[in-house]
Amino acid sequence: DELEEILHALANPIESEPLSVLAKGKKNVVILVSDITRPSPSHKILPPLVEELNKAGVQDDQITVVFGLGFHRSHTKEEQEQLIGKEMYARLKCLDHDRNNCIHIGNTSRGTPVEVFRPVAEADFLIATGNIEFHYNAGYTAGCKALFPGVCSQRSIEANHQTMIYPGTETGKLDGNPMREDIEEAGELAGVKFIVNVILNSKKEIVKAVAGHRIKAHREGVKWVDKMYKRSIPHPADVV
Repeated sequence: DELEEILHALANPIESEPLSVLAKGKKNVVILVSDITRPSPSHKILPPLVEELNKAGVQDDQITVVFGLGFHRSHTKEEQEQLIGKEMYARLKCLDHDRNNCIHIGNTSRGTPVEVFRPVAEADFLIATGNIEFHYNAGYTAGCKALFPGVCSQRSIEANHQTMIYPGTETGKLDGNPMREDIEEAGELAGVKFIVNVILNSKKEIVKAVAGHRIKAHREGVKWVDKMYKRSIPHPADVV
């Protein structure tokens, strides 16, 4: 049951207090969601997530959904509605990320500039969502990747993508991966307080959900991706 799986994750956050506690008193909550090029089922994730925020006293008009475009094109209103569902679209303010309206909030230890979409940088509580799968450079998708490079400036996106030339930037690797390390430092700088990530099967159905700390919860989800999709091979092939 996909909804039950999300509810279970929200009720049992990893290395974090529940949203109903964390979000108390917050007036400007931003939820980062994937754009139309990604398979993340935001229309399934958002309703229970927003319900938790409502329980914490956060009203609908204090919640903004931001679609992380990276370098991708803007959405139509119909696509935004399709991504998060009719009810959430009607209830919540929805914005496409604009890479020309970003503010500099600091640099990572590698000197990568972290320039974040202004409404995201100005939030007093930031939640990242997404689905975890292998990523050819960042190791895996999701976690703080929804923020960086998801809702950043062109300069930040290009600087982050340039790390693909360094050793360790590869599929299925997190420790010692320069791109992933940049992503997670940026998430800390921006103040990502909570994540909700899901793992999908080959039919794009949710088989596992994780919630809580931006890194610890993501790592727990990664274990499930590895269990489902990672395979050992006896030796590298001569030709693939």
